[in-house]
Amino acid sequence: MKRRVIALSLTIVLTFLCSCSLFSPSAQNTESVEPEVTAIPNDKTSQQVAFDLFTDDLFTKKVQTDSITLNYTLANPENYGITNFTPTFGEYSVEDMENNFKEDEQNLAKLNSFVYEDLTQDQQITYDILKELYTDDLKFKDYILYDEVLSSTTGLQAQLPVLLAEYNFNSKKDVTNYLLLLKDIDSYFNKICEFETKKSEAGLFMSDTTADEVIDQCNQFIQTPEKNLLIDIFSSKLDKFDYTEEEKKALIAENKEIVLNHVIPAYTHLVETLKGLKGTGKNTGGICNLENGKEYYSLLLKNQTGSSKTVEETKTALEAELTTSVQEMQSVISNDSKALDKVQDVKYKLTDPQEIINYLEKEIKKDFPKVHSVNCSIKYVDKSLEDHMSPAFYLTPPIDSYTNNSVYINKSQKYDLSDIFTTLAHEGYPGHLYQTVYYASTNPSLIRNIIDFGGYSEGWATYVEIYSYDLAGLDESVSKLLKLNQSSILCIYGLCDIGVNYTGWTEEELLTFLNSLGLGNADVAKEMYKAVIEEPCNYLKYTLGYVEMKQLNEKAKEALGKKFSLKDYHEFILNLGPAQYDIINKYLDQWIEEQKK
Repeated sequence: MKRRVIALSLTIVLTFLCSCSLFSPSAQNTESVEPEVTAIPNDKTSQQVAFDLFTDDLFTKKVQTDSITLNYTLANPENYGITNFTPTFGEYSVEDMENNFKEDEQNLAKLNSFVYEDLTQDQQITYDILKELYTDDLKFKDYILYDEVLSSTTGLQAQLPVLLAEYNFNSKKDVTNYLLLLKDIDSYFNKICEFETKKSEAGLFMSDTTADEVIDQCNQFIQTPEKNLLIDIFSSKLDKFDYTEEEKKALIAENKEIVLNHVIPAYTHLVETLKGLKGTGKNTGGICNLENGKEYYSLLLKNQTGSSKTVEETKTALEAELTTSVQEMQSVISNDSKALDKVQDVKYKLTDPQEIINYLEKEIKKDFPKVHSVNCSIKYVDKSLEDHMSPAFYLTPPIDSYTNNSVYINKSQKYDLSDIFTTLAHEGYPGHLYQTVYYASTNPSLIRNIIDFGGYSEGWATYVEIYSYDLAGLDESVSKLLKLNQSSILCIYGLCDIGVNYTGWTEEELLTFLNSLGLGNADVAKEMYKAVIEEPCNYLKYTLGYVEMKQLNEKAKEALGKKFSLKDYHEFILNLGPAQYDIINKYLDQWIEEQKK
């Protein structure tokens, strides 16, 4: 989501893509499964057919792990052979996670049975991604209880109300399934509470500060039960169907009864559980203080960012980017003595969200490939969620209905929406919305639609957010300073994350680091320290993701010289789709050689 920190008298904005990936995958069959390899035909064509069947089967199983994943992935699941699905939030337990690792082992063994050279290039890309994904995921086998689904920024309790409010009603059956799903929330939250209890017993429970924030979020969501968001918005979502007045009233009454007797109690139970577990967390600092914490952080860094850089390599890259950005800022100020004065009072020509979205959609055509025109509805965060949601976020649409998109705006008084231009570039065009719609329009392999790489999606969105300053109609010096400041603060956040969670900085040491940059502020240090402890590596999805995206761009420019086309380069990145950065680099090398011909 977004956090704002004043630095160099400017403002940094960090955003995250709100998606259904927060739900832990759950196996449909919880029995122990031994790896089993089915013989793959020898001839090339049969290999390719078998590979598609394998990945399509992975997709079908994955989207049925829970109703949120299914609903946000497919508008018409029956078209994909999914007709008998029981509404559920899925599983969340140690046993379930252990079983998922066994399934990963089985899938990796099956993957290794294919003859790589016999696959098409698209299949080879999918193969590369899956092999690295399964290999990396299996390294977490010994860290199950380090997992955390509750946090103040990206936690389930914060995202779930919006995901339920935006649950897609494409048919009357969806309405029925939604109501059945809501009834399952008690069971799901009970599993989360049981998991948190096990974390507590192992000395791995969250800090009291984090627990208090999660508790506060839950309490705000349920403080006025009769006017809860999920009650208020339900009736309007029924208007598209031909219900009789009696049927509609009955459904509205049923929904209200479920919210009051299932949703509210589930959140209340979570609050009481967390209150009871407070004080059992043994670590109030970075995760490096846990047993094998540094090793876990290294794995988490790769998992969250998709980058193969080690922690030390990441630190070096961020320090270099920060130094370059600061030096270039000094150069801008030297060349324009009024630059700092002008940047203090930045005014964007466009401030209306819909106008900004429409403007950006047109303006990016020079440097970005064409994409199908789609609908984008501007919606506003419910008042009960404003305090804990970002200034703006984008919700991904189903892959078979990607022409209908939503961007949420938070009208909370703590946000200045007059400078939302670049934020909407991050969330809309040419950011998340554009990237999602473009990739979906290429008709990729089904499994590629649901493999989430936060480092790619946030790296891309941050890369184009910085690009968008040049489209904002600002003074050239102001635009340069804002872009460089954005890059600088991204690096500072990333270095603080590493310092706290890998090196073991205390809050005082973090403040010392900020002081060394001329940014000393005890309140800022406290907020940053809390943020990186609550969600290790979260900021690095943006920071390292951006640095990786920038390095890919520079690599292509340097290799191609005058033959480099920014639009063609963007087309390559978008066509390749979400992936780990070492894989993107591999295929970028091939693309560069093709461009040289």
